[in-house]
Amino acid sequence: MDKIINIALNIDSKYVVPCCTMLCSIFENNKNKKFCIHIISEDLNDCVISDIEELVESKYNQELFFYTIDSKSLNNFPQYKNSHISQAANCRLFIADILPSEVTKVLYLDCDLIVDSSLESLWETDMSDHPVAVVEDMWSGKDDNYVRLNYKKEYGYFNSGVMLINLAWWREKCISKVCIEYMREHDNLKFVDQDILNGLLHDRRELLPLRWNVQDGFLRRKPKIRKLNIESLKSEIKNPAIIHFTGSRKPWDYDCLNPYRERYFHYLDMTKWKGTRPIMPIKFKTKLLLDDVLYFFYLKLHKYIKV
Repeated sequence: MDKIINIALNIDSKYVVPCCTMLCSIFENNKNKKFCIHIISEDLNDCVISDIEELVESKYNQELFFYTIDSKSLNNFPQYKNSHISQAANCRLFIADILPSEVTKVLYLDCDLIVDSSLESLWETDMSDHPVAVVEDMWSGKDDNYVRLNYKKEYGYFNSGVMLINLAWWREKCISKVCIEYMREHDNLKFVDQDILNGLLHDRRELLPLRWNVQDGFLRRKPKIRKLNIESLKSEIKNPAIIHFTGSRKPWDYDCLNPYRERYFHYLDMTKWKGTRPIMPIKFKTKLLLDDVLYFFYLKLHKYIKV
């Protein structure tokens, strides 16, 4: 087994605090492991780079590398409009070209998540016959995904925010070029990079247990997932390994109600931004108090399950 766990992420300067919080959660739950962190971006300012170096290299004594992607590569892709998803998300499609050739496997992680468990068993997943190991997406039950991408619903639709990637396979198949070709042939992509990867790899991916990417929709009273996975979801979310704050309401937003929100702040408080919290407007506080009264008298049902 590989002695060093390679982690890749792509960020812009706005995401430095969530990025450091996520990295802190990894290191705190894997204290006996050695990591190599690969950060891909269009351009990061010196302050952001310094903040990440201070956490990764100085505090946790782990390896760190930065890579700058040519913005022309990203300009090939349609822009996300009025979305919490930034153009930086498409960087992951070029990961096999950007990382050194000696890195043959990498765990790609979005920055709007926390790792709440050891990553050892995930890292040791056999990838020899698969380009990616992934978790089903919270919107996998939507027929629109399969109509849009023109493949059978039985394959499911996976989330690209947590991916164990077989880089050797990606390089052999020139996946970055194939992704660009796929994008040019499809003008109806909704979640650009995620749609592309599903369109190309839906019948080749290895599905991981749901605990490795517990998305916001999994935690709803009426869970957002295909019916065939509801039973396994009940047990998987009792012990989530990776908690992914999907959707537009993040823990650093005052209106985030995700039941694992405090776990995010648990790790945030281990960084230089300890104690940072969003300011909640009085109007929203009043709404929450009213909701509590309605919940108490069973006049309204909770949106999320209790954890």
